[in-house]
Amino acid sequence: MRLRDRLYIYPWESMVENNCNSYLISGGVPTLIDPGHLHLMPQLEAGMARDGFSFDDIRLVIATHPHPDHCEGILDFVERPARVTMHEAAEGFLGTFTDQWEGMTGKSLPAFSMDFYLRRGRLRLGEDNFQVIETPGHAPGSICLYWEDEKVLFSGDVVFNRSVGRVDLPGGSPSDLIQSLNLLMALDVDLLLPGHGPPVEGKGAVKENFYLVRSLFQ
Repeated sequence: MRLRDRLYIYPWESMVENNCNSYLISGGVPTLIDPGHLHLMPQLEAGMARDGFSFDDIRLVIATHPHPDHCEGILDFVERPARVTMHEAAEGFLGTFTDQWEGMTGKSLPAFSMDFYLRRGRLRLGEDNFQVIETPGHAPGSICLYWEDEKVLFSGDVVFNRSVGRVDLPGGSPSDLIQSLNLLMALDVDLLLPGHGPPVEGKGAVKENFYLVRSLFQ
């Protein structure tokens, strides 16, 4: 579903099974952010097809953090033209999280191999400029992407509409999450696109949402 010029959202709205929102940035380097669970990729593929895109159009796949509901679908792009990436600490965490995930869910977690790693700083995709912001707290190696030209923040599971990502999973840290929220609050954001739930649109609404979720820790 088109949100803005060259920006598409594929929200996960099922109450039966957990998965994340996925986002597509079209243009010079077609980029998919957070593909979701591997076994749910057909739903994403169908949604993209309705907008005129296929998985083979994608040139970069970014996972905001190493939880399977965000990154497992990377495996669907291994044999495709896309490159795949996450933070190095996120990939490292996957190696230690595998046993815990299997114990929690009874499901195995496939091995991942990144083409390169994201780190704090600027990321240029064609004519578009992004900031990669390291935002631990919900998970090790968590990053947010700030699309500078459009004032759009892809927040993963750091901050949602009126809520924040849980910190009681392995690798979670309330103190780290507070610091991450403080970093994000300083940005000039017009559209907040979270990993779950609805977007927050408008500078005032985004600021209000940050103050609300920040107050949860006071």
